[in-house]
Amino acid sequence: MTKAKKNKRKDRIRQITEKPTALIRSRRAATARKERIWDFGVIPYEIDANFSGAHKALFKQAMRHWENFTCVKFVERTADHPHFIVFTERACGCCSFVGKRGNGAQAISIGKNCDKFGIVVHELGHVVGFWHEHTRPDRDNHVHIIRENIMAGQEYNFNKLTSEEVNSLGLSYDFDSIMHYARNTFSKGTYLDTILPQADPETKSRPEIGQRIRLSEGDISQTNKLYKCPKCGRTFQENKASFTSPVFPPGTVSEDGERCEWRITATHGERIVLNITELDVFKGDNCKYDYVEIRDGYWHKSPLLGRFCGSTRLPDPVMSSGSRMLVTFQSSPRQIGYKGFSASYEALCGGDLNVDSGHLESPNFPDDYQPNKECTWKITVPSDYQVALKFQSFEIENHDNCVYDFLEIRDGHEPTSPLIGVYCGYNIPEDIKSSSNKMWIKFVSDNSVQKAGFSAIFMNEFDECASLDHGCEHSCVNTLGGYECQCRIGFELHSDGKRCEDACGGLIDSPNGTIISPSFPDLYPSNKHCIWEIFAPPQYRITLNFTHFDLEGNNQDCEYDHVEVRSKLSENELRKHGVFCGTHLPPVVTSEGNVLRIEFASDNSVQKTGFAAVYFTDKDECAVNNGGCQQECRNTIGSYVCACNNGFTLHENGHDCKEGGCKHEIRAPYGEVLSPNYPHPYPARKECVWHFTTTPGHRIKLVFHEFEIESHHECAYDHVALFDGDSSEDTTLGRFCGLKAPPPIAASGNELYMVFKSDASVQRKGFQATHATVCGGHLQATTGVKHFYSHAKYGDHNYENKEDCDWIIEAPAGKNVHLTFLTFELEDEHECGYDSIEVFQGFDDSGPTNGRYCGNRVPPEIVSLNEALLVRFKSDDTINSKGFSAAYVAIDENENEDLPKSQQSVRYN
Repeated sequence: MTKAKKNKRKDRIRQITEKPTALIRSRRAATARKERIWDFGVIPYEIDANFSGAHKALFKQAMRHWENFTCVKFVERTADHPHFIVFTERACGCCSFVGKRGNGAQAISIGKNCDKFGIVVHELGHVVGFWHEHTRPDRDNHVHIIRENIMAGQEYNFNKLTSEEVNSLGLSYDFDSIMHYARNTFSKGTYLDTILPQADPETKSRPEIGQRIRLSEGDISQTNKLYKCPKCGRTFQENKASFTSPVFPPGTVSEDGERCEWRITATHGERIVLNITELDVFKGDNCKYDYVEIRDGYWHKSPLLGRFCGSTRLPDPVMSSGSRMLVTFQSSPRQIGYKGFSASYEALCGGDLNVDSGHLESPNFPDDYQPNKECTWKITVPSDYQVALKFQSFEIENHDNCVYDFLEIRDGHEPTSPLIGVYCGYNIPEDIKSSSNKMWIKFVSDNSVQKAGFSAIFMNEFDECASLDHGCEHSCVNTLGGYECQCRIGFELHSDGKRCEDACGGLIDSPNGTIISPSFPDLYPSNKHCIWEIFAPPQYRITLNFTHFDLEGNNQDCEYDHVEVRSKLSENELRKHGVFCGTHLPPVVTSEGNVLRIEFASDNSVQKTGFAAVYFTDKDECAVNNGGCQQECRNTIGSYVCACNNGFTLHENGHDCKEGGCKHEIRAPYGEVLSPNYPHPYPARKECVWHFTTTPGHRIKLVFHEFEIESHHECAYDHVALFDGDSSEDTTLGRFCGLKAPPPIAASGNELYMVFKSDASVQRKGFQATHATVCGGHLQATTGVKHFYSHAKYGDHNYENKEDCDWIIEAPAGKNVHLTFLTFELEDEHECGYDSIEVFQGFDDSGPTNGRYCGNRVPPEIVSLNEALLVRFKSDDTINSKGFSAAYVAIDENENEDLPKSQQSVRYN
């Protein structure tokens, strides 16, 4: 991936033209070119490895949607497929070729803001062979193109195609098609139409266009005609189902016969068992003309599992080897008078897998797995190999001990084999390897919560490091599918990937000294990797202080060049202090043990001057007998100090603790709150107060993580009480006690008041909570000017990524809100499609908008049409900026007329 920020993606669609290397935006209705139809409706696919597991699941859901209603089949590409699609990300954003390109791999680009179900289904529509509906030759009979409203340079997206390019297969114009543009696509303004459907002559209403929810009936019909799908049969994606062949009345079967097709699709790791429960089919020689045929796969070239006719005996159950099965019923005029057949199937998870590689998925993936499932797989690879398992997606009901839904993996073939791990939750497990050629995997779900499940690939893995010819000079580390050489600290890997040569870093045991980046103070070189480990005597600690720091990055996303500092507590335990980049000096770091590890890495692009740091060692007096402190001992340079738990103060002797004051004024936007003496029992007869205050326009949110206070049905004894304001006279938000933690509590404004009281009797552990700032809220405008800000750390830090904040500003009845932006600095983009402020008239976004704003230009002053404005602030996941500050005040309605015309609120019809 390039270092420069990726180009911002537009939600635009493109297609291949007569010139194979050129791309323009694509259009729709079925392609008239036969060479663009995928053979037998089979569309092989690959997915680029840089997509997340969630993206891969989304793509599979969209492909399953097409399969569910049509006879097209999306299959994982193998060497047998010369032409295939590749899910990737291109500069065009959301784009695809129309139909089969026919010269190997062809891209379907899912760029930024394209990763939505309906958009992916739309893009796959182009792959299947459809242009945009509004470019049909007959479109002028159904819609008006308003060219004066079209954004400059985008007019060609509304050109009509000819009948040489489009064949609508005799189907009517489809306003509901997922391939239709919306009314304002490529519009100069949000409320300007570029495509206007013609009104119904009777009702005078205009159809809705541009939905991105699901395939329309027209989309389905046109696909089935384009790919000549059998008239009877269907696709099954359920865990089990039954189906019956149609009965043909006399004279309805042509001499060529009728063909029905049932396509059964399970998930990877499942096999399909089919039972024919009734059979009454004309019996000819070798079932040549009339028969039920079952194939082990997705198409007519898949291995034959059986062909049946007659009516004397029912066939034995048939099982697939994989996750797909094709059932075909072929009938001729001879079948008239026969009943046909009935069948049922069930998808069974688990089983023995004796292959070199493959996929495993939870039942029903990528949709939620079913309740009360239990699947056990036994994987065997060739005897000289190990089994390697790599997860792509993982979402299983979370529990600390994984006692509900879980995935259990063992090193062998038995439920008693050595346990590798039991997994649940939402974090993707690390790559897993067995020690032999066998692995046992068990998936279990109970009857309550269901999640998306997991998707993984397995493969045979050879330990190249086990042999002596790997060629690594220092050490060999086995990886999935290969191995890599590593060097000892103070050395770096040669360009040949085998030898080790002197480098930056090393083992340091002097009591103090200096560490500098390579070439300091000149620019550090690219592709460097340096590790220093500083050793001190037992009971000593190491303090590291950076005196110069200049690395690529902004200390929020240290993806490229960085310094990582960790305490090494044992060979296998490292405690991270931080990862640093940018130009701000990192904080002083003191090790938790007697070894400190500093790691510096640079990539192959931008170089800076690097860093310099001094370190020294100091004896940790707190390591023995807690330094004589009653509660906490804190090591300092050359000495130590005693400290006390929350709610206590230090005694005059400097070691003991006594109960102290318990009133707290908290203004930090984030932090932790503890009951007195937590985690030890709180004192008796204690009253504590916390007054939280944050930036105007934001609210305090309090989340209790631990809670244990003397129980009483009315909380009359020990309790925590919260108030929506700055004192206990304000509206109460709740009074809590017992063992159940209160729900998250948020104030309506920027102040929250909390009181803790204990009586003389029972004492418990108390509570541990965190407080944070939540953006947005309900602001009351008055005749006095008030202010609010984009984020709680406005002025000191940029706003965060993925902000989504709504402020409702309400004036008293009969007055209006006057809003003025004082400072304004948001990521700039000509359509404000990434970070933006949007102002709506009224209490919600159903009202007219005054505009969407971004960049550095301060928006105009805005006055509400009634008593309220909605201000909406959004940011995406890339660039962030300083943000904004704004003032608001309640004014009389006639005051709006006194403003300059450019500043008066826009009136809407």
